[in-house]
Amino acid sequence: MKVSGSIFAAMLTPFNADGSLSTAGVAPLVDYVLSKGVDGLYASGSTGESVLQSRDERAALLSELGDYARDKCTLIAHVGSASTDEAVSLAKLAGEKGFHALSAVPPFYYKHSYSDIVDYYKAIVDASELPLIIYNIPVLSGVDIPTEKLLELLGDDRIAGVKFTAQDLFQFGELRKAAPDKSFYFGTDEMFLGAAAVGTDGGIGSTYNLIGDVYVGIQNAVANADMDEARRLQRKANDLIAILFKTGVLPGLKHALNRLGVPVGPCRKPFSAPSTESIKLLEAWMDEHKLLR
Repeated sequence: MKVSGSIFAAMLTPFNADGSLSTAGVAPLVDYVLSKGVDGLYASGSTGESVLQSRDERAALLSELGDYARDKCTLIAHVGSASTDEAVSLAKLAGEKGFHALSAVPPFYYKHSYSDIVDYYKAIVDASELPLIIYNIPVLSGVDIPTEKLLELLGDDRIAGVKFTAQDLFQFGELRKAAPDKSFYFGTDEMFLGAAAVGTDGGIGSTYNLIGDVYVGIQNAVANADMDEARRLQRKANDLIAILFKTGVLPGLKHALNRLGVPVGPCRKPFSAPSTESIKLLEAWMDEHKLLR
């Protein structure tokens, strides 16, 4: 089972000023992100602050996004949860709302056995006819699935590939070599060029919300063997990312989009607002690169 497209924005979740979910903010955000030339959206993941939301809030976001964008681009619903039942419920909803694929982080917080993780993924793919992308992000999930175990999971035809959000390009390359019929999407934005050089099927990233065209450009430059252009674009992305590390990645991205008139609101607590000093750096970068209203 294949997923159409290669460059996907890990979509932010719009909130109102009081921290409540803003379904009205979905359409403007989708329109802006797609204007940058990305192939689709990866919703309700880490960038979407999914672990700070109830099951019903995640369902409301996926419903609004499916209704608005299922005919505009490829939609991937991240349904991962600490609870198998919640993940299954969201997977069923995504199928009903016209999503094109699912993704799921391993069950987190508790230290589950590998067999428990297998059962969790099996329950998700059994619940829907959609292809599934495993979300490998050990730094946040606390689950570091070894290469051989990932390959075992990929033996299921319904599992299309892996969203690989880590810095181990060796493991990334070994997975691609061992499973050439599967799709591997790189999720560490500041190292996308490295993955593209190793060989990636695309990327799924946070900063794609703001500068998705940069990652489309890196992928195209590598395909055209124009490494000078690829390096220039990765440097542009990394200059932004260095600033976002000062603002906080998600609060900084939301500030930038709000400044552009895309109403994504604040991050949900316990995230705090960026410092005044870091905001000045971010806005200066935006002005330099003509990211204006």
